[in-house]
Formats: sequence, structure tokens, C-alpha cells
Amino acid sequence: MISESVVHAVVAVVYTVATVGCLWALQRVDETRQQYLRLSTLTIAVGAVTSVSLVFGVGSLTINGYEVALPSVVNNLVAYPVLWVITAMLADVDDRLIAAAALAPFVQVVAFWLSPIYGGVVAIGSLVVVVGSHLLLAVLFLGRIWDASSSVPEERRLLHWKARNLLLFLIGMFIVFSFLSVAGAFSAFGMLVLNQYVSVLIRVGFAGFLFANVGALGDATTAGRDVTAAGD
Repeated sequence: MISESVVHAVVAVVYTVATVGCLWALQRVDETRQQYLRLSTLTIAVGAVTSVSLVFGVGSLTINGYEVALPSVVNNLVAYPVLWVITAMLADVDDRLIAAAALAPFVQVVAFWLSPIYGGVVAIGSLVVVVGSHLLLAVLFLGRIWDASSSVPEERRLLHWKARNLLLFLIGMFIVFSFLSVAGAFSAFGMLVLNQYVSVLIRVGFAGFLFANVGALGDATTAGRDVTAAGD
């Protein structure tokens, strides 16, 4: 049977190749569009480093009888807030909404990892926080952030809409699968493979999505001034 270290090694290779590809593609993009692409590339690079750490068993510790892989925790704590922040940035929102877009997934990840460690009431509370945070992000992005996106060019607003829907669906699917695993619906190895597959899909897929739509990543403020000037 394939070992966990082999799975992590394969994932590390995928992340490394994707990171190199993104860095190469970045050189072909003008400076005004690079901030979003650099952030999305960061999530893949962190995934590569943490996957290599997991191959060699670095950073694992036991808390309350449960083995916690700290590299995986760090990977998620970086990736999900960054991806939501990129999506919020595409809507050209203010700093408070950017902070909210980062804080909600950060708390969500912490709650998710606390659930199996302590169980009982803590697990129930963690479940409420994880699901509640996802619903909060949906309300935030479908409400105030979507309203704010009306000030950006239509092509970029459409990109924000697609990115938002992509994250809501993929992360929502990941949450469902994770809790089904806790309930015993999957074997430990099956959940590992599924977990890594969805994680790679979210990070690499999101970056690929942005690179494929790089033309829409213009500066919203500049675009707004150009439209105003043209109207004058």
C-alpha cells in the first residue's frame, strides 16, 4: 500500500512544479498586475515547503493524544486567508473588509484543527465556528464586498465574481468532506488523498485561474480615472 510519505512527496512535486511555472509566468506580466499573482504563488510555494516537511515528518507533535501536523496547519493558515484577501482585493474594497476577509478564514482554520484534538463540546463549538465562518464569508462577499465591486471595471468585477464562487464551492466541499471523514465515512488514507487533492486543486487551480485571466487584473483606481477622463 502507498505510504503517507509517498502521497506528500507527490504533492510536494506538484507544488514545486507549479511554483516554478508561476514564477516563470510572473516575468511575463507587467508590474500593475503582479501583486495578485505573487500572493497566489505564495500559497503554492508554502504548500511545497510544508509538503516536503511532512515527507520527513518534521513538525509533527501529539496534543491530547491526537497527532497534529504543524506544517499542514501553517499551510492552511497562510493559504485560505490569502486567497480570500486576493478575492476581496479584486473588488477594490477598503482595509476593514480586507481584514474581515483575512480574519474569518484564519479563525475557521484554527477551529477546524481544534475539533479533533479536544472533541466533545469543543468539537461541537468548532463545527459551529467552521460552518459559521464559511456562511459569514458568503454573506460578506455576496453583500458588502459585491456591492463595493460595482466601482471596478466590468471585466475585473466578473473575475471577482468567478473567484468568489470558486472559493465558496471548493472550500465548502472541503469542509463537508472533512467532517464526513471525522464521522468515519472515509478511511484515514482515503481522507489523506482527498484532503491533498482538494488542497492542491484550491491553491493551484486558483493561481491558474488568475494567470489565465491576467488581462482583467488592471488597477481599478487607474481604470476609474481613465473612464472619468474619457467622459469629460
